[in-house]
Parts: sequence; C-alpha cells; structure tokens
Amino acid sequence: MSTFKSGTQESPTGADATKPMSLEEARSVLWFRSYNRPIGELLDEGRINQDRLEWAAQNAYDPRIKQASTVILNWMKQPRPTPQEEKPPTPQHQATQVPAVQVGMTVEQARHTLWPFGGFKGQPMGTLVDSRQLTLKDLAYAVENAWDEQVRRAAILMMAVRLNQAVKETAPSAGPLKVSSGGRSFAERRQLLLSLIQGLVLGAVCMLSLVFMIQSIAASLTSRPSKSLTEILATPVNVVYLLIFIALIIGIVQLINRLINWTLNKLDRQIDNYRKGQEGEDQVVEVMRQNLDGNWTLFRNVNLPGRNKTDIDGILVGPSSVWALEVKMFSGEYRNTGEHWECRAGNKWKLLRKSPSRQAQDSAVRLANFFKADGIKQWVTPAVVWANRASPLTVENPSVAVWRIDRLPEELGNIWQGRRVPEPDRARIIAKLTTLCEKPVESG
Repeated sequence: MSTFKSGTQESPTGADATKPMSLEEARSVLWFRSYNRPIGELLDEGRINQDRLEWAAQNAYDPRIKQASTVILNWMKQPRPTPQEEKPPTPQHQATQVPAVQVGMTVEQARHTLWPFGGFKGQPMGTLVDSRQLTLKDLAYAVENAWDEQVRRAAILMMAVRLNQAVKETAPSAGPLKVSSGGRSFAERRQLLLSLIQGLVLGAVCMLSLVFMIQSIAASLTSRPSKSLTEILATPVNVVYLLIFIALIIGIVQLINRLINWTLNKLDRQIDNYRKGQEGEDQVVEVMRQNLDGNWTLFRNVNLPGRNKTDIDGILVGPSSVWALEVKMFSGEYRNTGEHWECRAGNKWKLLRKSPSRQAQDSAVRLANFFKADGIKQWVTPAVVWANRASPLTVENPSVAVWRIDRLPEELGNIWQGRRVPEPDRARIIAKLTTLCEKPVESG
C-alpha cells in the first residue's frame, strides 16, 4: 500500500514497486492526483475504464500505479467464473467491516460549521457536540433536512466521531490553480490583425468606388455633348466596339469582385483557424483548473525579452517541475516521429515547416536561460499539448512529450512524480514570471 502524509502521495521505493501485488492491493492503490482515490472505487463508479488502465500501465510515472493497472488488466482478461462455480463466503468473510467515513472535509472544519436549527442556531457544531447539547438524533435530523451541503457533511462526520467510527479526513486544499496572463495570445493578436486587414480592404474598395462615381459624375457634367447613341450605333463597327467595351467593363467588375471575395474568404478562414487555436488553449486551461490545485501556477501567453523574443503558450510551475507548453489546435491528420511532424495531404505525408516539438524545446531552453540570468538553475521540461480531439494524431518515439487533451488529467497526475523544485527557487521563479506578465514586453 502507498503511504500518505498530508494528503500527498510519497514516491514508493524501487523495491516496493517490484513486489508481487494482489488484486485487492492493486484496487487500493490511489489513482493520479487528478482523482486521488483508490483505483477500485473509480473503476466501480465508471470514472476510469480499461482504456485508461492500459494507458497507465504503459505511461504512468508512478511504478505503483503502473503495476496496479497491469494487475487489474490481467484480472479483467481472465474468464469470469459462472455462478455455480462461485463458493459461498465463509463466516470469516461475512464479518462486516465498517469503512472509514470520508465526506470531503476535516474534523476541524466540521467542528467549526455553524448549527442552523433551533435555539442553538449559529453556534459551532463541535462545541454543541462536546457539551452533549446535540444528540445523535439531532445530527441525523441535520443529515436528512439541512439545505446546506456543508452542514449535512459536517453532521455525518460528527456522528462518526460520537460513535468512535474511523474517520478519513480530507487533506486541506491548497486552493485552485493560480493562472496569470502576459496579455493577448499570439492567436488573439493574429485575429485582430487579420480583422484590421479585412476592414482596410473593404474600406479601400468603398473609397475607390466612391471616387470613381464622383469623377464620372463630374466628367459628365463638364464635358460637351458627344454623339448620340443613335449616331454611335449607325455603323456595325461601332456596335461591335460598344459590345466589346461593355463586355470588358463587366469582366473587369467581375474579376475585381472575385478577387475581393477570395481575399476576404481567405482572411475569414485564417481568422477562424486562429479562433479555434484560442479555443484550444482555453480548453487546456480549463482541464488544468479541474486537475491541479494551488500548489501549481500557470502562466499564459508569456513573451520572453531578448534579441529573439519568444512567445510561450504556457509555463506550468509546481512542486515537482517546470514545464514549457506548446499548445496546438491543428485540423487534419498528423503524425509525430521523433522531432518530425507530418500532415496527411491526400495519399502522401507532408513535413511541417515548423516542428511543434522543436518549438517546445526552443521555448524550454530560452526559459531556462531566462531563469539563469538571475542565478536560478532550473531544468525546464518541454511538452506539446494536442488540443484538438477531432484531429487524429499518431505518436512514435517522440523527442518531446505529447499530451493529448483527452489524456491530460492523467498526464497532469504524472507530473507530480517529476523532479523536485526547491521551494525558494519556485518562489523566485513565480515572482520573476509574475513581474514579467504584469509588465508585458514592449514591441520593437
């Protein structure tokens, strides 16, 4: 069994990880920090399935999770006994074991919860229970009738304390993930730029049309009367010239109209692509909010200063590691082998001009150098976050970790097992990046 202290899983030793593990032991191993509950419970509730177990058996950093997933997968693949083959439990197995009570709060939090009923309304429940002013019947009434969820959970916990039942306290939360932004993202800036170009194109067309109309009207008013239409059409040659002139004008107008539509449609497609990229980054942040707590800080859209300015989609700083994240929301079918990224174009694969893996690596190196300038020696790990669930991606021997958004909760659970970042260094890193985000790098 894994040991815990203050709600944080300690890394097991290599020797423990190699010991044989029973099915019951495997079910009791805690899943990633995204849930921090036994695998068996999550499996029974349908929160994890065979597919997630197979992923963990291959990719989990924690050897206990990896081993437990393998044990449960092997058990799931075994043929199930028929009801006739099952043996009735022995009296020893029939003994009822009362599980520890866990309601998502500590005993101290329950004691400080205010009683909402009767003459004791507004007084801490712990004081009332200690003085026997609240009976088990009162607590049971609160469990059934209290509107406030916190009161109901506190009543359950105080009943367990009164009955001397084992209580499994929830570790105090570190609060939600801290998120800071260095300003607009690259995708947002491109959307604004392309929208501005669209406006300039439409404005130029309207202005030129207006100038042409004004000049035409002015010319018609100031010019002397010319030949009448009857005189122009008097000869077949003039008729042919007139038809050619009209066809030429119509062709030019249609050509200009198509050119303008093609330009505007192309700009619309580019704006839509950047909008999807921004949505992908927002989805990644939302998943991180759901799976990381206040021990971690996420910095978005960070522009590192220097001769070669670097725009980093995300920098994740926590107790175990610092990550430079490159978020991609590409559409289509892609594959990543080593450092190379390719996109399917018909029956062929086309090599991408910019490798997301190389972009993430460059960002990590420049970020580490940015820290080093202040005497902070911290390794930065690069990662590519694949944010488009609808776009197939095949990954083989990647040079940089690739996190699919549908696997992001498990990946975030994995990063707790990485290098430890000394608390003083982590505080300096967060302070340095916070200052950078509050004072965006000037363009120039």
